[in-house]
This record gives sequence, C-alpha cells and structure tokens, in this order.
Amino acid sequence: MPGQSHERELELPEELNGLSLRRQRLTDRRNVLALLIDFKQHNCQNEEQYYRETAELQEIDKQLQALSQRKIQLQMEQDQIGGTHNILIDTSVSSPIIVESPPSFPAPQIILDVQELPRHPSQTQCPYCHEYITTEVTKITSSTSCLMCFIFIMFGCVAGCCLIPFCLDNCKDIVHKCPKCRSHIFTCKKL
Repeated sequence: MPGQSHERELELPEELNGLSLRRQRLTDRRNVLALLIDFKQHNCQNEEQYYRETAELQEIDKQLQALSQRKIQLQMEQDQIGGTHNILIDTSVSSPIIVESPPSFPAPQIILDVQELPRHPSQTQCPYCHEYITTEVTKITSSTSCLMCFIFIMFGCVAGCCLIPFCLDNCKDIVHKCPKCRSHIFTCKKL
C-alpha cells in the first residue's frame, strides 16, 4: 500500500501539468473563437455557422469547467497525500486560475558597474554589445607576481621557489571578457 501511495504522489504533479496544458489550450481556443464570433456578428454571417460556432464555444466552456473541477480534486488528493508542491488557487474569477508559488531562491544579481566586478565570473551587461551575459574569466600574470618573485630572490630563494607566485591564482590579475562579442570588459588588478 505505501508503494501505491508513493506512485500516486509521483503521478499527481504530472497529471496536474497535463490538465493545466489542456486547460490553457482550451482557453486560447475559446478566446479566438469568441473574437471570431464577435467579428462575424458585426459582418452579416450566415446563421448556421453562427450557431455552430456558438455551440462549440459552449462545449469548450463545459470542458473547461470539467477540467477545473478535476484539477481541484487532484490538488485536494495531493494535499491529502502530503505533496510538497505549494499551489494557490485564485478564486476572484468565475473559473479558478492556478498560481504557483514563487521560487525559493533569490534572483541572480546583475552588476551594472563593471568597475565593481569581482574575481569570479559574474552577470553583467556588456558595455559593447549591450547583452546581459555571464563574463568569461581568464587569469594573467601580473606585476604582483613579478614583485613577489623579486622579493623571494632577495631573500635567497633562487632554486625555483621564486617562481611559485607565477603558479598561484591569487597573485594573478583577472580579466573579464564578453562571451558573445569577445570584448575586454574589465581587469581586476591584484595590487
């Protein structure tokens, strides 16, 4: 019995999504049909076609109502099983509209001042192509690496230890580039 409950818990969101998609398609079809009927009503159409389209509109309304009721039943069933999806129902309109809760994580931060870009890939707007991008980061040898190498040589580390600053990423400058237009955006200097 617990296996069936777990299977049903996995099937419910899929069935709810399918119902939402079908409901959206019917709503779109209903709106187009209503506009068509309204347009043709003003332009002298034949009565047989008008009644056929009106009957189709009423059938779509019935299907939408049935889908809305089924969706509410599935949501109640999901709540009884203990599903983790938070779904809110907006009852201010005649047929309920399903509104999903907002995501639990914050929106990504976009840094617009390129002078404040950190030492890792960040989201910004390229000043050249004006696209919103995540920068590409490359590390280049900097004056800090050369200065530290010179200091190591002064203290007598000449057997290769003086080359350690050239291997450390913390001693290098960071260059931010646009991945779309390949333009140089900003260089974060270590000193």
